[in-house]
Amino acid sequence: MMPGSLTKDLTLTVYNDGFAMVKEVRMIPPLTDDQLVYYLDVPQQIETNSLQVKGLLVAELNYEYDLVDKFKLLEKYIGKEIKLVNKKTGEEKSYLLISAQNGLILEDLITHEIIIDAEGELRLPELPDGLILKPTLVWRIREKTAEDTRVTYLTGGLSWDVDYVAQIRENDFDLTAWVTLTNNSGMTYTDATLKLMAGTVNRADEYRRDQMRFAVTEQMTMQAEHQAFADLHLYTIPEKVTVKDRQQKQVELFTAPQIESKLVYEVNSYQLHPTIYFTFLNKKENGLGVPLPQGRFKLYKENPLDGSTEFIGEDTIPHTAVNELVRIQSGEAFDITVESDIVDEYKNGVYVFEEVEYEVRNQKEEAIDLLINHSTSYGIYEVVKSTHEWVRKNGDIQLTVPVDAKSEAKVAFTIRYDRSRDVKVQ
Repeated sequence: MMPGSLTKDLTLTVYNDGFAMVKEVRMIPPLTDDQLVYYLDVPQQIETNSLQVKGLLVAELNYEYDLVDKFKLLEKYIGKEIKLVNKKTGEEKSYLLISAQNGLILEDLITHEIIIDAEGELRLPELPDGLILKPTLVWRIREKTAEDTRVTYLTGGLSWDVDYVAQIRENDFDLTAWVTLTNNSGMTYTDATLKLMAGTVNRADEYRRDQMRFAVTEQMTMQAEHQAFADLHLYTIPEKVTVKDRQQKQVELFTAPQIESKLVYEVNSYQLHPTIYFTFLNKKENGLGVPLPQGRFKLYKENPLDGSTEFIGEDTIPHTAVNELVRIQSGEAFDITVESDIVDEYKNGVYVFEEVEYEVRNQKEEAIDLLINHSTSYGIYEVVKSTHEWVRKNGDIQLTVPVDAKSEAKVAFTIRYDRSRDVKVQ
């Protein structure tokens, strides 16, 4: 037998696609004459075709997962002698088990009478062959080549995701990243080195993630170490952790204080109120500069009147590299009103002209910069006249409009569409 108690080192690398790699070092006990090794304490969702073994030359591998339950146990004893104990008197009597399909059907070994739905404490002499208490790897060994065996395999039922908690101020914020690790693999991992792999790994088949309710949640505070690894990003938790089966565990990934940030207000021609984006650069010079795994980003802000913290918005971010801009959609600015209209439209030869106006009313106590994204009707165009500077962005017209506090601003521009170069797609 090789139970988990013989484990000398355990490393758990969890991918955010719902699976994990388990690496174990276990001491090899003396081999029996039949050269069979029972490798105990493995997860129910182990991928046996991913198994790698060093220290033992394995000739044959079997994965035994026919776990014992009441019906399977009784099924093994049909046609055999069992004992029934009267709970009140303690009297014990032997019977032949005929059926266990819909209640017990027994035959009295002396009178040969048939007893249906017999009551009492059922006692079986032993656990029948072919039934096991835990999933077990059974190996037939050719040779032992080391004192320890190093076993590596993949398993399903483990996943992790990230929640970012930002405490924002006027121009900066403090950030804490929490990892939530979910274990539904059917096994507890004790004193494991925990690694978290961020990125997309291709699998031949999409791995199924079981949905269930977890009864236990733990929280740990520690700072993870990061490294780039094969176009992915690997985060190693510095302290050993124990991850119980059917448990969610929260681990602090990192913290970063005083990251410079900016609120951006964006609107298009169909919106009455602009969308608010909380933005920052993921740069070392900005107090951050680490790859950010995909996850949920929650925004909190202190109320200056009573010092309480209020939730002001939430969004998700994709995997974000260093030096990239992060944009969190936090909500809608209902105290900024934007109305737009095409006030005139006319033709001149091959050109079609549109005169567009935006009226912006800012009721806030502070000035803002409003970013207008105006969609165009045709692909080939030019802005021939505008009250504000404009740029071409993803085929649209983009203008930045400063608006003072408690004031209004008007934006007007003329678009010239060139219909002579329209290409008809067959």
